[in-house]
Amino acid sequence: MEKGLKKSIINLYGLPSFGFQLFVNMEVFYFAAFLTDFAKLPMALVGTVLMITSIFDILWVPTAGVLLEKSNMKWGKYRSWLLVGPPFAALFFILQFSKIGSPTTNAIIITIGFVVSHLIWNIFYGGHIALNSSMTTVREERITMASNRGMFNSLGAIAFSLIGMKMILALGKGNPAMGYTLTVVITGIVMVACYYALFFMTKDYAFHGTSVQSGKTEEKMSIGEMLKQIVVNPPLIGLMLGELGRYLGRFVIFGLAFYYFKYVVNNLAVIAIFMTGLNVVTFFGAAITNPLAKKIGERNTYILSLSIFIIGLLAVWAFPMNYISFMGIMFIAYLGYGMPDALGVAMYSSTVEYGEWKTGKNARGFIMSLISFPIKTAILVRSVIITAVLAGSGYVANMKATPELISSVKNGLTLVPAVIMLVGLLFIILLYKITPQSLVKMQSEITARKA
Repeated sequence: MEKGLKKSIINLYGLPSFGFQLFVNMEVFYFAAFLTDFAKLPMALVGTVLMITSIFDILWVPTAGVLLEKSNMKWGKYRSWLLVGPPFAALFFILQFSKIGSPTTNAIIITIGFVVSHLIWNIFYGGHIALNSSMTTVREERITMASNRGMFNSLGAIAFSLIGMKMILALGKGNPAMGYTLTVVITGIVMVACYYALFFMTKDYAFHGTSVQSGKTEEKMSIGEMLKQIVVNPPLIGLMLGELGRYLGRFVIFGLAFYYFKYVVNNLAVIAIFMTGLNVVTFFGAAITNPLAKKIGERNTYILSLSIFIIGLLAVWAFPMNYISFMGIMFIAYLGYGMPDALGVAMYSSTVEYGEWKTGKNARGFIMSLISFPIKTAILVRSVIITAVLAGSGYVANMKATPELISSVKNGLTLVPAVIMLVGLLFIILLYKITPQSLVKMQSEITARKA
């Protein structure tokens, strides 16, 4: 008989996400800048490093899922990775922000640091996500944990936006590159501590949701069987495509925000307020998701949220605005990003049950690791869209704000993401049909088969 989840675990399930966001945002915001301005690599080498690392970043998602599903260490199939993975990921991530040797040698070290750290963290990131569904089958507990994870995600992003650059500058006096390295060391220690906290808290739940105790022999799923879990799982396909649209829209907005404030509303100074405000809104979006999803269901909450986001973007596109009205509308609209952000884990957990109900096999580790795939793909595609938007307007650095540039940037920041997210929303509506009632029915049938 499995124990019910402790309140402390439900409330602190998202704690590792705080540490992870504090840790990984160094790369999100400053990796390219580190390569060019602090490691001082030639642009040809910078382009090569970014291309190689982007390719591996996508390939590692399914690879990590396979490794997670086939692993079976003694501290629990998924829980073990919270102990084993973070320290090694932190060590190699330090190499990613190091200045060692000649430019070519440095580029190789940075690339190795990126490739190895990302493979490891994709595995333990997937292990953390998988605990959402392995520790409990209670839908309400899963929703609460997913919502808390969304809030901790936002808190980590807010914390980094407040202290990240200050730490880099303070630690890098006389040696700017070392400021990046030492900041990664400190944030890495915090990240490891957050994962270890959840590891020790979940000792009593290490083997929930697994067929045998870890460390013992179990029947392994083949790679073909894991991939089949995607093909026969329309809700999973719909969710991944919907998430791809949502993340792609978000990354395009972030990438073009600089140009929008500089050339469209002519007030670049307030961009920091805008970016911090979006993270704060994401936190509140995650906070209100929990009661809303329990009342109307995850699918309906997701559809409502993304609809709010799309309507807000179209309003900004259709009407002339100054920077105050622009930020006001965008903060309201961005609730539509924050709410699904807090639902993802619970919705992916439901697709695990759908896959087991459909095939008789549970590929929890593999499926839950796919939560990163839309993010990695969106980052790669984002660059193409932003480049096309700027090139289409004839953009040159510090050029005069021409009507063509203003129109192109405005369309790129609002209309393009709105269309992308509308397509993603259609995939959710058409393919993700799991409701609270159908989930209970699937769980009952799975339990009956095992009995």
